[in-house]
Amino acid sequence: IEMDHLVRTKLPRIAVYAIYKDEEQFVQRFLESVQDADEIILCDTGSEDDTNEIIKQYNNTYPHINLKTYSICVSPWRFDDARNTCLSLVNPDIDICISLDVDEYLMDGWKQHLIDNWESECTRYYHKFKTIWAEDNVSEHWHERIHARTGYTWKLPVHEILEYTGEEKVKWLPEFWILHEPDQNKIRSSYLPLLEQSVQERKDIWKSWAFLAIEYLAVERYDDAMNALDKALGLQDSDKSYLYNMKHLVYKANNQVDLALISLDNAILQMPDRREPYFIKAQYLHELGRNMEAYFYFKQGQKITNKTIDYHYEPAAWDTEFEYWGIELLELAKKEGSKVE
Repeated sequence: IEMDHLVRTKLPRIAVYAIYKDEEQFVQRFLESVQDADEIILCDTGSEDDTNEIIKQYNNTYPHINLKTYSICVSPWRFDDARNTCLSLVNPDIDICISLDVDEYLMDGWKQHLIDNWESECTRYYHKFKTIWAEDNVSEHWHERIHARTGYTWKLPVHEILEYTGEEKVKWLPEFWILHEPDQNKIRSSYLPLLEQSVQERKDIWKSWAFLAIEYLAVERYDDAMNALDKALGLQDSDKSYLYNMKHLVYKANNQVDLALISLDNAILQMPDRREPYFIKAQYLHELGRNMEAYFYFKQGQKITNKTIDYHYEPAAWDTEFEYWGIELLELAKKEGSKVE
């Protein structure tokens, strides 16, 4: 009985670790969010703004917080090498690690929630992740940033993944949230070279191919974008609806209307129970001036009332904004000279 009591009363030690560069806008919020961690490890990869001064002042104000900062140099630059360096500086006695970026923060009450759900044999905890792009524009999905101190390594130069050396034991935490409010005005350098390196190192990660296609599309390398999307579609675990929607964007940019519409049909076929693919096709048909067809797809989407907030989520496909657009679309469709119920 005494041994059981000791096991139950042993509290896990939790560390937060993060890499950063020029995050003066967000670092105060980040520090306030993670201050209850048993250890905080921060690695500066080359800040030139006041981020480090803000951290220093915070450390002086709250000396009881176990916060350590390091300056690291990673050359050639890779995100996985930077994160692995930061992780290596976490005390080996830590039970649970949380990997964050400094423009992210943890939900209120996060530490107690993690303690309450801790299982010593678990190696990774899946949790919810919310990105707040604007007041009415959010996306949510499952993420995997909480893990045991040992056995894990970050892989890939960018959009990196966390891999375990043994057999994982995973626990799902649907009420644990990491939140992200990125700076929409921040100029982000192209990840194109890093993504090209990523798909050379690991050809089996569909998201790397998808991110690479986005970069190719941005620089009008349409054939390369399409090839990357076809590689992703060939992988068994890929999100086919998302990828067909991406193909529509490439065809659209290249003025290949019929192929863009076929790609949207495929996106719908892969995800028929979601409103967003119908809405996206309705939008495109409306842009083409084909409002009768657009209204048909609007009505098909309107029948689907189960809203899921994930990376497919489109705020404009829901609530009053969607309904008002449907009214306008109906009037435009009527002007095309056909009766539309």
